[in-house]
This record gives sequence, C-alpha cells and structure tokens, in this order.
Amino acid sequence: MSHDDHHLSDRAVARWPRTLAWVALLTPLPGYLGWLLGIRALVQPLASFAPARIWGTLPILLGALALLAKLRAAPQWARALAIACGALALAGMLTGLLQRSLPIDQVASVRVGLPTHLGAMSYPVSVLFLLYSAALYLHASAQRSERRMVVVGALASTQVALGGVLFVVQLAGLLDSDTAVLVRAPVQGVFAATLLGVALLQRATVREHRTMAAPRWAPTLAGVSVGLVVVVLWQALRARDRSHVRERDAVTVAALDRAVQRQFRTVNKALARTAVYLAASAQQRDLIWTTTLPRLIEETEGLQRLVWTDSLGQVLHALPADGLDAPALRALRQFAATVGTRGANGAVSDTSSAGHVAVMEGSPWRVALWYRVPSPVAGATMLIGVVDERQLLQLFADETKPDVALRVTDGTTTVLEQGTLGAAPLAVPLRIGTRVLRVAVSQTGGSQRTSPLPNVVLVLGLAVAALLAITLWLQRRLVAQASVEGMARMQRVIERATDGVWELEVHHGRTHRSPGLLRYLGIDPVLLDGGFAAWSALIHPADTARVASTLEAHLRGQSEAFECEYRLQAGDGTWHTLVDRGRVVEREADGQPVRVLGVSADVTERIRADTARDASERRFRAMFDTAYQMQLLLDLDGRILEANRAAGALAQLSPERLQGQTFWLAPWWADDALTGERVQERFLRARNGETLRFEVEVAYGRERPITVDFSLKPIVDGEDRVTQVLAEGRDLTVRKRAEESLREISALTTMGQLAARVAHEINNPLAGIQNSFLLIRSAIPEDHPHYRFVGAIEREIGRIAAVTRQLYETYRPDQSMTRHASVIIAISDAVSFLEQVNRARDVRIVTDVARAPSVVPVPDALLRQTLYNLVQNALDVSPPKGTIFVTAYQDGDACVLSVADEGPGIPLAIRERIFDAFFSTKDRTMKTSGMGIGLALVRQSVLAVGGRIDVRDRPNGGTEFHVCLPMTPLDTGALR
Repeated sequence: MSHDDHHLSDRAVARWPRTLAWVALLTPLPGYLGWLLGIRALVQPLASFAPARIWGTLPILLGALALLAKLRAAPQWARALAIACGALALAGMLTGLLQRSLPIDQVASVRVGLPTHLGAMSYPVSVLFLLYSAALYLHASAQRSERRMVVVGALASTQVALGGVLFVVQLAGLLDSDTAVLVRAPVQGVFAATLLGVALLQRATVREHRTMAAPRWAPTLAGVSVGLVVVVLWQALRARDRSHVRERDAVTVAALDRAVQRQFRTVNKALARTAVYLAASAQQRDLIWTTTLPRLIEETEGLQRLVWTDSLGQVLHALPADGLDAPALRALRQFAATVGTRGANGAVSDTSSAGHVAVMEGSPWRVALWYRVPSPVAGATMLIGVVDERQLLQLFADETKPDVALRVTDGTTTVLEQGTLGAAPLAVPLRIGTRVLRVAVSQTGGSQRTSPLPNVVLVLGLAVAALLAITLWLQRRLVAQASVEGMARMQRVIERATDGVWELEVHHGRTHRSPGLLRYLGIDPVLLDGGFAAWSALIHPADTARVASTLEAHLRGQSEAFECEYRLQAGDGTWHTLVDRGRVVEREADGQPVRVLGVSADVTERIRADTARDASERRFRAMFDTAYQMQLLLDLDGRILEANRAAGALAQLSPERLQGQTFWLAPWWADDALTGERVQERFLRARNGETLRFEVEVAYGRERPITVDFSLKPIVDGEDRVTQVLAEGRDLTVRKRAEESLREISALTTMGQLAARVAHEINNPLAGIQNSFLLIRSAIPEDHPHYRFVGAIEREIGRIAAVTRQLYETYRPDQSMTRHASVIIAISDAVSFLEQVNRARDVRIVTDVARAPSVVPVPDALLRQTLYNLVQNALDVSPPKGTIFVTAYQDGDACVLSVADEGPGIPLAIRERIFDAFFSTKDRTMKTSGMGIGLALVRQSVLAVGGRIDVRDRPNGGTEFHVCLPMTPLDTGALR
C-alpha cells in the first residue's frame, strides 16, 4: 500500500516537522539583533555555553530551509541545501580545530566584547550539522529504500542524542573547565541542531509504530545517549578526583610555604639576637665567635654560615672558616658594599625589617641576612648570615609523606627534587625573603591516590548502553519473529487449499499472503514483491475502488472490521472471487493504524452454487411474488409459512409480518368471526385432500369492501400425503366494478339512444308545426287582440326545437369499435367541430398536444364523447372573448386530458353532483341546455377503462377538468 493511501494527509503528517523547522530557522535571530545592537546577552545568553558566531549560524539557516524544502515536495532544493549545510559545517569544524576566526566574526565579537581568537564554529555543532546534512540528503533522495531509511533514522537519532546531552551537560556547567573549551558550543547552535534532528527523526520514522516494539532508531538513540551520558559522568568524576588531588597538592604547598617561612623567620630572629648580643659584648666577641656562635649554627636549621665584615667588606670572622675561597670573598665584599649603600636602618633592634634580606649574587650562597653591628675598633661592621635554602626545603621534605613528589627550581636550576612528579603537578611560586623559587608538587607517579570509581562507572555505563541498545534491537527482532511465528501458526491452523492468512503493514505497504493460497491461485510470489499495490493490480478494475474505500474506512476507524468480496485474476487468467476479512491489530500512540491481520477465502465455487440456487429461488420468488393473485403457503395447522406481495397488500402488512399467523385469523376477516369459521372449515377439508373455491368480501381497513375469489389446493408428497396447503386469492373488485360501470354506461347509452329517437320523432311534426305557424303568423294583424301570443308561441317552438336537438346530440353513435384511439386526432376533430358549431360565441380554443402520447388504450368513441362533452360545457360557460385551454400530456403511466375555461366556476356545494345523471346547471334558455347526462356519461366511461376524472378551480377564475386515462389496458379478468 502506498505511503499516502492509509495515513493522514501530507500536511497533517508534516505539521510538527514544519513547526520545528520554523523555530530552528528563527533561533539565530536574537544573536543577529545582539550583534547589530551590541548586546552581548543576546549573543551569549548563558555563560556556561560558548558565544555564538555569525559563521556558525549559517548552517542553521541552510539546514532549516532544506527541511522546509523537503516538506514542500522540493527534493532537489532540499538536497542542494543539505550539501551546502554540510560544507559549511565541515569548514566550521576545521576553523574550530585550528582556533581561527573569520574577519566578520572578529568584527562582531569586538562589537559585543567577546574574544576574537575563537573559531568560526564550535567543533560539536559542526559534527551535529554534518550528521544532519547527511541524513537529510539521504531522506530527500529519489530512491527511498528500507535500508536507506534505517540509516537516516540512525543518523538523526545520533544527532538528537548528541545535541541533547551536549545541551544538558553545558547547562549543568560540566564543561566549564579549560580542558573542555573545544567541546563547548553556543546554545543557539545546539538548540537548533537538536530541533532539526527531532524534526528529521519524526519525518523519517513517522511510519514507525511505537506500541508493540521499539522504533528502528530506538537502539541507536538509546545507546548513543546513554554512552554520551556515561562519558560525561566519567569525565566529571575524573575532574572531581583531579580537583581533590589539586586540593591535596595545594595543602602540601601551603604547608611547605608555612614551614619554610617559619624556619626562615627563626633564622632571621636568631641572627638579629646575635647582632644585638655582639653589639652589647664588645669585649667578649672573640670568645663568642669561638664558643657561642658555632653552637648557634649547629642548632639553627637553615643557617649555613655567619660572616662578620667591616664596612669595606673585609672578613673579620667567619663560621665555618672553610669554604671562603677567593670568589666567595669577592661576593661577600660586593654584597657588603651593596647593602652598605642602601641607607637602610642599621638598628639591630629591627629584627623583622625586610631590608635585612637580600640575594647574594655571584656566591655559592643565594639568600643572606645582614645586620649592622657598631664596633669601637672597626667602626660600623656587618653581621651576615647565609641561609641554606636547600636545608630549609629539606626540613619540610623530610617530614612529608613518601607519596608526595616535590621539585623546587630556580629558573632552569633544580634546587631540590624528591620523588617523581605526576603528569600535571601543581606549580606555585615560593618566596624566601627576596628570593623567589618555583615549587611543583604532586602525588608520586606510581602512587597517585585517584578513585577507581570513574573507570568503574565508564565501563559499567558503556556496558549498560550497549546492553540497552542490544535489548531494544532484540526486542524488535523478537516481536518480528513472534509475528512471523504467529502468522505461521495461524496459517497452519486455518489454511486450507482455498483459504489463507494475510498481513498488511500499513505505513510501508508491505503485505504477506499465505503460500498455500498463492499456489492454489497459481500466482508467483515474486509478482507480489511490490506489496499491496502489486496485489491490487490483480483485482478486477470494477472492484478496485470499492476494496480501497472499504479498507480505508476501516483504517480510519469508521468500521469495526474490514470485510470485502472482490474478483481477482489468477495465474491462468481466470477470475476468482475472494472474501477478505481483517482487523487492525496494532496502532501507533496517536491512533494511526500500523498492522492489519486478516484471512482470505476463495469462494468462487460457493458463489457459483449460491448463484445457481439464488437464480432458482429468484425464479420461484418472482413467480410467487409477482403473481397477480394472492398466494399463501400453509402448514397443516393453518399457519402461514410464506406470503407473496399481493397477500401483504391485501392485509395492508408486509409479507414477513403475515408469516406465522393462522389463516382463518388473518387480518382480512379479523372483524368477521363468522367468515373466519367458514374459512377454517374449508381449510380442514382442503387438508384432507379436497380442492375448494369460494368468494368472500373483505372490508378490513377499507371504506368499501372488496370481493376476493379464494381457492385452497392441497400439496402432496411422493406418497400422496398432504404436506402443505396452497391458498390463492384473486381480487375481483375491479372486474366487478368495471362490469357495473359498463352496465351503467349501457343504460345511459340506451337512454341516449331513446332520447335521440324521441328527439327524431318529435322533430318531424315539430317542423310541420313550425312551418304552419310561420304561415299563420303572417296572416294575423298586429292589432289583433291576441297578437301577443304570436311571439310566445314562436319562442316555445324554438325552445322545443333546441331541446330535441340537444337530445339528439347527446348520443352520437360511433360505428368504429377500435380499442385504441389517437389523442391528437380526437382533440383536433372535437375542437374543429365545436368551433364551427359555436362560432357565434366568439370563444377561442387553445390546444397543447406537444407532450401527448400517440395513442391511448381506450375506445375512440369513448375518447371523442369525453372531449365533446367537456369542451362543449366549457364553451357554454365561457364569456365572450374568452379562452378555453385543451391540453394533453403523458404523466408516468397515465395520459392526462385537461380542459380549462374562464367561466364563473362551479360552487363547491354542487361539485360532486355535476356527475349525477340528469343534473344540470345550464340556463334552460341556452340552445345547448340538455338533460344533464353528459358529465355522468363521461365519468362512467372514464371509470370503466380504469381512469379517473376530477374538477378543480383555476387560480385566476374558471374551472379545469382533469381526466387521467391509463396507458395500459385495464385487465378485468375476462378472456377476449
């Protein structure tokens, strides 16, 4: 099944990726405003993240535009923009590694007060956009295979994992150290890359279901994410251990400094007291130099030598005496001359003045303490104490633990070294008076006290990440294997030669059909590699749309299950009828269908058998239901087993509702218990093998009863035993009413003939009387006393002549006895004749026969008599200059004749009486005033052929007669 056949529309699918792409596209906007306005907070909103660079925002724009182009069905633009995004990311990676920056970034950095030596783009963001550009290029390619989509999902999930972990660790401040400068990234780039990765992952794996098994990208995402978290945690633990080591090294250096300074102050004080003592004991100085001061040197740690010089630097006394070679003596004299010119206060009581400390250059001793000692013999003398800095340091080194490595250097010269320094020792300056040394302290190389926890966490964490990825991968494999095994078991259980199981993966259109069914149909499984589309190509073209719409309705949740019968072309070219039944067994979290499982059955042979049986049943049912007479099938207890439509129409119920009712208690005679008893008695006789026929009147639910001719016929089996009774009934009402109407027409015709004969017999003597009266009238003078009767006699003779003429015209014998009449010819003849007869009335007759049928199945004489009477009546009531409308048209199975006039109309009170015989509303003075049998004759004639006539008022005044004649001959039941 295609990608778009069973899912949401592309707009609905792409809504969230499009939103994320737009958000990513707008992410660099605050940075641009910051560079433009000189606001550093917009360029670097979080201090734990690296500042943004203009060059680094370009991949964000290109990546977002590439995704939008892909969502708008422009894959070529998407691939081009993805390549450009990857190229910019690669260039940014190189500048990041080389710590180079572009001129535009330098200008922007200076504007907001940021360092200019950073690269154009951070290394991690470059990696993220390289992954993104590769995934997007594969996703936008024309060939989208399953393996390609797996790679896209893996790249996108790796990007999301890297971006998410990088964002979290920077937000937590775990990359603030100097060693993590290369992996720090701007918040804009990390956020945008993560959003684009999520959008691409959603787009690439939108068809992945998230219910029974993990998505394809879940193992990669879980493994990479957990692995990165473990690595970050490992680095954090190692940083903590290094911090602890540095703290211990700092404690060691502080202790060394305190010990050295304390001992140095001790030496300084001892020398100051000695100077005071010498100044106070001028007579015993020689004794002091030989007895007291040697012991002072031995007892004062760090005091290496005492020298007493005069103001010219000549040595007066020295302890110990050895070691004063020529270079040493020159250094002493130079030192004495130098410090003697400083103008420092020579008071021996100033034992804490820094001016008593100096560096003795050019001598084997570096640090010297000096004090002026007044002498009455030699004048101003100077007591110089040489400090052994190595001995001061060694005192502390001897007290430290053996796992502490120590190195003290003076420039490139090593003053003291103890143990082997570690990889990153703590180096700080150490001041001994005015002498500045460099001290490096660390744990010894082989005994650094670091915790094994970081390495344990790293190993266990990476193992957990690998196990998690493997577990998710195995879960997918197990679910797929379970699905395959379940399908195989189901196939073994329900598969027959013509049945099989099928499975449909909605998102990818992959389908699986039972091999047994394919072998039975002769279809090569290779032909179905195209999935559901290949199977649909075998479906009959007339059934393809119905199958697709039925399946679509089930996938959308509009039906509980999918069930469809369709025709499929087998391998030999024949068409087989299959029935597919299935149901969605897996859905995504948002309700979208994922997998449909169902069964197929070849019902071709059953359809053929059912078709033959249905044809036989349809023939029987057609004979049973379409029979003119009522038919009932009764069991031996008189219950109705089957009823046809005519029986239901007689009972005014559906045939189904008649089933189960007792025949003699049926609705036809429900209100006539006596008739029911007689019917029951006749049924019992028919059950015993007798065929009976009888007529009954049925008045149930009717204004007028109908007459039904019933017959009861026993149905026997092969052993001549009565098993059922067939009841048939024929409605004789129409026939009887037609016969009655014909009798009335015959009577009216006879009366018309009699009236015509009477008129003929009267008309002859009346003509003689009229001629004689005309002779007599001329002989009677006008002054005769009875001349007034002349006019009265003449008027009466005219009235009698008009009556006799009307009696004669009421019946016009027709010698032709045809059964069909032409409507158009009949209307033309009637109108032409009556216009000529009534030309003095000045009334116009308009005909409309454009929609009239050619012939109607009624006698021509009946049609003409009807038209003559209706048109003549309209002429009689029409005013001068009036118009009569004669229309004929076919309405369904009836021919409608309409005669409308513009006369005064017929009052509602006498509207029904106008069809009674010998009732007339015409003025007796009219020439055409007759006996009132014209409309009665018309009505009886129309009813006799199964038609009807009614009269109605026209909206603008006048009367309109409607005559409906059936287009099919009335069957009265009589043989012709």
